[in-house]
Amino acid sequence: MARGLDSIKPLCPFCDEPLKRPREMEPARLGDFGYGRCDGCGAVYVHDVTGFNLGAALVEALGFACNDNWDMAWDLLPDEDYQDVLIEHYDVVSHRIYPSGHDNQGSRVRGALSFIRLLDDVRELTDEGVKQRMEESAEPAQPLKVLSGTGASGKKIRFSKRDVQDAVAKRDMSRLIAMAIRDSLVLRKIQRLIYAADEETKWNAVLMLGGVAGALAKSQPRVVGDLVRRMLYAANDSAAASWGTIEVVGEIIRHQPAVYGSFVRHILGLMSDKPSIPAILWALGRIGELYPKLVKSASFFPLLDLLESEEPEVRGLAVWALGRMKSKEALNACRRLCSDEQELSMFDGMVTRHTTVGELALEAVNHIEDNEARPKQAEATGGNMQETGNQQTGPDTREGAVQGENPRVIQARTMYQEADILKNRGQSLDALDKFEQVLAIFDEEGCAYEVANVCEKIGDLHIMRGNFQAALSPYQRTLAICEKHEDKVSTVIILEKIIDVYRQLKEWEKVLPYYFRALELVEELREVKRSALFLAGIADVYERLGRLEDALDGYTLSEKLYRNMGAREKADLLADGIKQLKARIEAEK
Repeated sequence: MARGLDSIKPLCPFCDEPLKRPREMEPARLGDFGYGRCDGCGAVYVHDVTGFNLGAALVEALGFACNDNWDMAWDLLPDEDYQDVLIEHYDVVSHRIYPSGHDNQGSRVRGALSFIRLLDDVRELTDEGVKQRMEESAEPAQPLKVLSGTGASGKKIRFSKRDVQDAVAKRDMSRLIAMAIRDSLVLRKIQRLIYAADEETKWNAVLMLGGVAGALAKSQPRVVGDLVRRMLYAANDSAAASWGTIEVVGEIIRHQPAVYGSFVRHILGLMSDKPSIPAILWALGRIGELYPKLVKSASFFPLLDLLESEEPEVRGLAVWALGRMKSKEALNACRRLCSDEQELSMFDGMVTRHTTVGELALEAVNHIEDNEARPKQAEATGGNMQETGNQQTGPDTREGAVQGENPRVIQARTMYQEADILKNRGQSLDALDKFEQVLAIFDEEGCAYEVANVCEKIGDLHIMRGNFQAALSPYQRTLAICEKHEDKVSTVIILEKIIDVYRQLKEWEKVLPYYFRALELVEELREVKRSALFLAGIADVYERLGRLEDALDGYTLSEKLYRNMGAREKADLLADGIKQLKARIEAEK
């Protein structure tokens, strides 16, 4: 039978331009895929030779279309921002499509091409990078070999469960990697151990599975990609999440951040499931210890918010994770937890520890300050670390933290702890008096960040006592210091407090500049949730001031952001309010 009668040339489904054979490209994240780009319309396509990984292929195509800008990719919506099409029964060898599903020899054709075409305004941002990657890519992809699990002799090798269990118990990573290279079932055998009732076995399996998968990610991307998908699917089931699935994904990212780093956002997206939060924090702490920017670039405010959780385990893991990241933005918040005596148990990557939130907070403060003080120590003379340029963001709770430090500063830090204890006991007047004494010492010694921290505490105490006007001055002084030292996260937190004060005082004109500054910062930090929140707040102020058209614009933008991030309940509430506001505007014309 002639080829032309039972097969067709692959054409772009969007513009009918003939397509080139897919090419291999790095990094291979979720499988052995080939990649291509339509020269006619700029659509991209990904080839899955098995036909069983279509979901992963679509994700890869979306990421490829965005030139691996995964922040952009996760924010796009089908039909609104891109179109997708699937063409099945594609054979990469002949570069033909067989509508019947079988080639001329009767063999099954399983391959498929997943297409993504971004809308023009989105594609303009990424298309040049995609074209350049195609030009630099390898030769057209050849048929991909299925892993056989054979050794050098060509015979199948299978390691027993006992062999795997023994290596996992000894945390023998090199042995497990060698076994997994020769036997493709080793990963599954390690995976079964993460469901063990014994905690030590579970954690050993988490560490080993993440490390072995990371080592195989480039040589066996299909196998590791399948594992990552299974873990992510299981993580979306709260019943399975408690059995180590999230932690395993975190370990794989820790070992292969360039390949799987974009999945940090997916992990953060699971925070709506409260039982999963401890696992999420552990995974982020492990990743952030080596690659803090990877976690911070995905999202950061949710971690700070969890420091105020009512659950000791959540507070403790949050402070542990932020300490591992050496996050100076969290230093003030970590300090507040140093006197927290609530107990918890946690696995720290080496052993299971029975500790308190306060102990973990003190460790976090030490990690952060050691990281910030190191470059300063090289510049300091006579051990004086109290210049304004010091990167500390709150009083050090360690007595004599820097050799030769001013005794008055050490005394002030002790008084700070005493004041904080009084505050936690509800003795607000005594705490205020003590904090004022501490502030006077830090002022005289030129400890700018400590001044900021104490002023924030004083403002919080005034709020507790219902004296909103008195809180403004200390908050604004804290804000000025945070702005000067370009601490964006702390600046936003203080701006939120000042906004709340002005709203309580109903001083609507005064609150707007703080809203706009906060919006500017969270947009720089790519915090979509807070951007939507501030836009809605700005719109509410405009409505109170009678500027209805401006209010409509703010509500509309906020509603779109909430809808794009999947917060449908909030988006629907705003949509109802927008309808009412439009009717009001029409009625007043």
